[in-house]
Amino acid sequence: MSKLKVEENLATPQSFNFYGVSCVTTEELPSTDCCWPDTIPSNHLIQVEQGMKFGIQWTAKGCLVPLLKCSKWKIELLIEKWGYEEFPDRGANVVSVPYVPTSGHVYTASIEIPANSMQEGVYDIVAVIRLLDNAGKPLPVAGFAELGKFEFYQAS
Repeated sequence: MSKLKVEENLATPQSFNFYGVSCVTTEELPSTDCCWPDTIPSNHLIQVEQGMKFGIQWTAKGCLVPLLKCSKWKIELLIEKWGYEEFPDRGANVVSVPYVPTSGHVYTASIEIPANSMQEGVYDIVAVIRLLDNAGKPLPVAGFAELGKFEFYQAS
């Protein structure tokens, strides 16, 4: 689990509070082409033929929440490969969650990395969350969670 670090500059914390009662979890998905289960104890060592699912949960509270003219939250996984190669940005690691103008609403989202989509290597993964207005422009509400390093490896 990783706590979401946040900043909001819309108004006072009493009127809009996007807070860090958030959790980020990972779920190792079953292998697509061998007999390895998804219950192996370390979920930071993943075979390339297994996928991963990252889940995020967050809340926004305050009297300003129902008044904002927002359309959605944008959640993105940033993946950086350690070593001499870079991870190609495919744009597939982004999801949108509709904005709910209710104070205290609990949001959840998940992003799945499909099996066989990662090359061997060690990756640093960060989840980023932004609140967008109705025109799709970011508001001064941002957060991120460092998910840590993951090694994807090929087994024979």
